[in-house]
Amino acid sequence: MPGIHRVVVTGIGAISPFGSGAEAFWNGLKKGVNPLVFNKELKAVVGTVPSTSDPCAKYPAGQLREMNRSSVFAVEAATEALEDAGLTTVEEGFHDETAVNIGTCVPDVASIADAGAKISTKNERRISPYFIPRILTNIPASYVSLKFKMRGGNSSSSTACATGASCISEAFQLIKYGQVRRVVAGAVESCVNPIGVEGFKRMRALATSESLEISRPFDSKRQGFVLSEGAGILILERLQDALERRAKIYGEIIGFGTGNDAHHLTAPRDDGFGSTLCMKKCLENSDLEANQIEYINAHATSTPVGDKAEAFSIEQIRKNIPVSSIKGHIGHTLGAAGALEIISTLLMIKEGIIVGTRNLEESDISADLEFVDTKNSSTKVWNSRDRRIALKNSFGFGGAFVSVALGEYRN
Repeated sequence: MPGIHRVVVTGIGAISPFGSGAEAFWNGLKKGVNPLVFNKELKAVVGTVPSTSDPCAKYPAGQLREMNRSSVFAVEAATEALEDAGLTTVEEGFHDETAVNIGTCVPDVASIADAGAKISTKNERRISPYFIPRILTNIPASYVSLKFKMRGGNSSSSTACATGASCISEAFQLIKYGQVRRVVAGAVESCVNPIGVEGFKRMRALATSESLEISRPFDSKRQGFVLSEGAGILILERLQDALERRAKIYGEIIGFGTGNDAHHLTAPRDDGFGSTLCMKKCLENSDLEANQIEYINAHATSTPVGDKAEAFSIEQIRKNIPVSSIKGHIGHTLGAAGALEIISTLLMIKEGIIVGTRNLEESDISADLEFVDTKNSSTKVWNSRDRRIALKNSFGFGGAFVSVALGEYRN
């Protein structure tokens, strides 16, 4: 497998506040549905998988004592993606050249709290033997590799809310430079619980209004993000393998870039230095000019500082470009956000539409950009000059900045 290979996406799997499955995710975005709810126990607006399609509901109690919610999400979304790509029924040894990189941002803090409570009350013997595996962030990926006998490598990148984009970028590199033929890549997240909510509240990162329309990227009334859960898994493989299999192709991963503003643990520089840097590096890595980018799917979590800094950084790359964020629809799924948003961007590219930013009524950001909203329609036709190419931004606490270039497949 030596040489340089083009990398395409041939399968997708998603779990989101719209429900289980990529179809539910995509249809919810196109219809402009609001799946967020106010949770009386948590006293916060959150985005959770509806009970009617919760994948954990079909798992027996004994298995759920072993597997945490994120692991279930990983297995279910990966299974959907592999079925979508036609890679579940393969001969023995086929997946020796398939790697897995599925990350998560926050470990199972509920299990940690439970174990701590048992220790404090001298009930150590009641701690589950699965406690340590439940809190390791690489275990969701391990369950996937075990189920499908994938022996090409098993890893779990973690870059806070940029985790999904990081995992997919690293998977892209493995395939491009011939180390493996394909990778099951993406991220999962499930920490919508009292510890997660209160922790982010103490940081003043969460929106505190009870309004279900409170996730408002780029809007003047934004006040913080809405905590959500979900999973996004993609099948990345060499173009020549996809063509030989006659697989459907959602789009191409063209390149990526990373950056760091070395400024603050949780806040970006006001001028967006880190995101500007990673977008420039993405263009260079992808061998693209800025004028070839026709759309940017923003990280835009609905925080006052973050949205403004990102908008200014995009303006430095290219003015008057269409920009939107799907966090107005589903809130912020933390580590899974980048993976779900890469899936949504690939589907926009494939169908030739742009999903607008929900709840964007009036922006206070002066950057010279075309903020796509949903006032008149939930989507906008993507009138391409040539090849539909997009950048996907994904940023995380600790100064993690990742940009991924995605393109319409052209032979």
